[in-house]
Amino acid sequence: VVSTQSTGVLQNDIMVLEKTPPLTEEGYARAFQYFQSKSTQYEAMSRIAGKFIQDNGYDKEPVSMLSVGAGRGNFEKQLVQELGLKLKYICAIEPHPELSQKLDAVMNSLGIDNDVIKAEFNTEFNFENENKGKFDFILFSHCLYSIEDPHGAVIHATKFLNPGGKVLIIIQGDGLNSDLAAFLANKSDPDVYSPSLAIADETVNAENIIPQLKEGSSKLSVSVMEEPVYEDIDDYVRRTDVPGSDETISFFLQAEHSSLSEETREQIYQMVVDHPQCVLVDGKYLWKRRKNGIVVSVSF
Repeated sequence: VVSTQSTGVLQNDIMVLEKTPPLTEEGYARAFQYFQSKSTQYEAMSRIAGKFIQDNGYDKEPVSMLSVGAGRGNFEKQLVQELGLKLKYICAIEPHPELSQKLDAVMNSLGIDNDVIKAEFNTEFNFENENKGKFDFILFSHCLYSIEDPHGAVIHATKFLNPGGKVLIIIQGDGLNSDLAAFLANKSDPDVYSPSLAIADETVNAENIIPQLKEGSSKLSVSVMEEPVYEDIDDYVRRTDVPGSDETISFFLQAEHSSLSEETREQIYQMVVDHPQCVLVDGKYLWKRRKNGIVVSVSF
């Protein structure tokens, strides 16, 4: 839980709050691209999804799938073409116009009956065609950060499961990434920056979703898979002059790290280097964290 009490930078005995706004869509795309190039998260996602597919026999008999916040559809394509997922139908939901257009092309390239819905998924969402509103497999892959009520959205999604169907949530574990976003929120003018104003709320993680799911309904069964993820932050820790060395920090802050005050940047640096998730491996500083796969099923 992020405190609402702001603790800004002290200048001449006057508390000055940070006024750096959240990343723009362009800034988010830039920081995310750099983050991707330095992270092993997709390998971890693949291991989680591959195990889930095999454990549930989704590589044996074709199933119907709903993907929420599908983006460009690249991960869904990987599930089918590389991880053996057999589909008879897929419905993909994506609110962003540019992404949904690319998603449409990727879904059609799979040669599977599909629908792409350009809409926000929330607790009020319903399918216009009820005949296509039931699924064996529902996927939330790194999209809960952008949903206003993530726990409520997952509970709502279970209404669209066929008997025996399952929800797979791929989400970050707690740790330094959530701590950084919460730290900046506490130092910022809440009218300028807060996790709720950002494209993605990086304070959302498995640790605050799992208890809510377990308490949300006695009919839900929740299990968890974990995989380690590493981000290369060596240039940032060593304070080299390599361009973009703070982009991973900007991504998890959801704000331009370079636009923050010198004092706040120094505090963030100390948080990173002192954190147990900052580890030295083969002479390189890495950020070691957890990727979680949360499997939800319903007793009908």
